[in-house]
Amino acid sequence: MIEDRTKEQIILDAAEKEFMTKGYDGAKTTSIAAMAGVTHAMLHYYFRTKENLFNKVFESKIVLLKESILTSFARADLPLLQRIQNGIEAHFDFLAQNPDLPRFVVNELVSKPEHLHRVGETIRMIAGNLYDNLQSDFEAEQKKGNIEQIDGIDLLLDIVSLNVFVFVSYPIIETFSLSSYGSREAFLKARKKENIEIIMRRLVKR
Repeated sequence: MIEDRTKEQIILDAAEKEFMTKGYDGAKTTSIAAMAGVTHAMLHYYFRTKENLFNKVFESKIVLLKESILTSFARADLPLLQRIQNGIEAHFDFLAQNPDLPRFVVNELVSKPEHLHRVGETIRMIAGNLYDNLQSDFEAEQKKGNIEQIDGIDLLLDIVSLNVFVFVSYPIIETFSLSSYGSREAFLKARKKENIEIIMRRLVKR
């Protein structure tokens, strides 16, 4: 059983690389099987279809996204602003660990709009959970005059927009401005810091 789970994960890892680099339509199960070092029949045994394999890869990323972000925002033992900063960092770090994912999702939604419903439902679920965790605390802090007036959904849109743009546009950024930072790691560190400061300036009452 352990060997089966390991083999399944190897196939999923290979599928992720194939889907992220070639898109859903360009990905081939024969290529995935070869990359994973298994037969095509074995890949079919585990996942049956390319659609099932794609869904499994996508769902695994969503689970990681929920775990990293919801855990950060849901820390009721921390001050609200600290939770928000932790959430921004967790979201950015998730994207840094999965840098091809934002472009992949955008490209797939443009080329295969039928996937929009699936992605939309997932996003609404995550956003709804975050909203529930934050909105009452937002309203309490706003009444105290500690933070500026902003709706929780608008804040989440600001965070996602700032963080996702870095990775969607990275191939363009890399060609003309990366050299000034010295390395990809230095660039990402600087952008994460800047995004946090932008959001904090928006929130903190002056």
